[in-house]
Amino acid sequence: MGGVASVAAGIVFATAPAEDGGPAAALPYDGSTVLRRLLEQLESLGIAQIHVVTRRAFAAAVEPSLEGLRAEVRLHACADPAEDVAVVARVARASRAGVVIAYGDIVTHREALAGLLADPRLATGILASSRKPPGVYCFRTRSSRGRVLSASSPYHSVERPSAAFIGVLKVDGRDQAALADAAERLAPLLRAPLPPGWVEEFERKRLREEERLAADPERERTWLPDVAAQDVPALLVTALVRSGVHVGNRYLRSLFWARPLSRAQVSRAAKEIAGYDEDRVLLDSAVKASDGFFTTFFVSPYSRYIARWMARMGRTPNQVTVLSMAVGAGAAAAFATGSRTGLVVGAILLQLAFTFDCVDGQLARYTRTFSRFGAWLDSVFDRGKEYLVFAGLAIGSTRGFGVDAWPLAALALALQTARHSLDFSYGTIQHVAMESAPLLPLEQASDNGRAAPAEAAKAAPAPDPLVGVDGLPGGPPPVEPGPPRPLRALPVLLLRVARRLDRPRGVRWAKRIVVFPIGERFAAISLTSALATPRTTFIVLIAWGSFAACYALTGRLLRSLLA
Repeated sequence: MGGVASVAAGIVFATAPAEDGGPAAALPYDGSTVLRRLLEQLESLGIAQIHVVTRRAFAAAVEPSLEGLRAEVRLHACADPAEDVAVVARVARASRAGVVIAYGDIVTHREALAGLLADPRLATGILASSRKPPGVYCFRTRSSRGRVLSASSPYHSVERPSAAFIGVLKVDGRDQAALADAAERLAPLLRAPLPPGWVEEFERKRLREEERLAADPERERTWLPDVAAQDVPALLVTALVRSGVHVGNRYLRSLFWARPLSRAQVSRAAKEIAGYDEDRVLLDSAVKASDGFFTTFFVSPYSRYIARWMARMGRTPNQVTVLSMAVGAGAAAAFATGSRTGLVVGAILLQLAFTFDCVDGQLARYTRTFSRFGAWLDSVFDRGKEYLVFAGLAIGSTRGFGVDAWPLAALALALQTARHSLDFSYGTIQHVAMESAPLLPLEQASDNGRAAPAEAAKAAPAPDPLVGVDGLPGGPPPVEPGPPRPLRALPVLLLRVARRLDRPRGVRWAKRIVVFPIGERFAAISLTSALATPRTTFIVLIAWGSFAACYALTGRLLRSLLA
């Protein structure tokens, strides 16, 4: 299981010290080492060239883990992180086939790596976890619409984090020049003295860890200064994000991940990962986490097993997509008969078509057989099935019930088309806004657009009493900020209330139902057509769809007012 990586070179960092003072990557694992296990996983994914970066004092301990691999492996013994990033810059300049950068001391499933490295739809991205992994400190990130907007590091902070970077970064060949530039910018910054605010941010993280330990003495220490100071991958993620590179996410989901830094932790990690049914976990992870209520609780519990059966039969996701379209066309034909039997058969076929619509994506995620064409085909056929069903119901209404439902069908189609257009246009606008957002300087520790006190003190020149605020003598006096504008204060209040309502699990599911996603739409069509009439079906679609459109539009207007 698992595809071949879309990158050709790897840079693995065996720089973190273990509890005994040696390299954590060289800790013994199941007759080998933690590093050797990771290198074999990368090799099995098609990585032909691997650069292992370590400390000069660790080189002798790391070398045995590199012997006997089919991949070309080169060891770089560096003195400090500044030399580490210089190695990254050289490797990035030398190749244009893509590179993966990873901690050398992580224990995870091969499929976790394959999910990131083998997906051609994700050009440059990180392996992330939406939940804080146990054990060693993980640097947090904030994302929106699949893009990392801000990333923390030993010396950078992130406001309102939404995920954790767990040590694997994939960089597409088209972004390797940006990676080399970022590494070359980092190298001088990592030499003493560090930029203003960096030491303070590093110390702030350390003190926060001490406060947590004081409050809970039984808690395992996660912030380890010697380990954090060597975290070049996290620094590179921050540098790429702040240079404007589109960095995406691939989430770990239910797969195993650990970063053991002692023999006891390695033993625990080996025992825990051995207890996983990897195929079952991979199958569970094939189900989208963001699906609607109906899909999550009424379709995915069994569709995942159909996806596994399809994989064993050698079927491809695109074949299942075409099958879903064919079954959907059969449902439309059954609806068009206008008989009660035809409506019931159409309802059943429509649910079967939707099941296959879920299966194609689950099969792609389960087998790591992603493609841009498959995503496009799935989107087009989703719309095609729905619109064919509208036509079939309208024909059936005229033939079997003597009611001309074509005006209602046209209104339902127009409403759904408008909703899709709004969704796509809003997403496009959001991505354009992200692309055009001002980039924060890498030297700035905070990510809130405001310099930290130490940074501001150095950056701001001394005021000149003879110069106005616009840079000209006698310029206008400074304007004191007034109270929040009502048009802005109200959206802020409403969005805060909405975020608080998101916390209860039941409310989150209710909101997913309200927006009337495809699973709920197909369920509504099947139930109303089988139990009532096509006219009733269209009335339900128009009423619920209109409410969903107003709900979504209101939320987007509020967010736009805050932009």
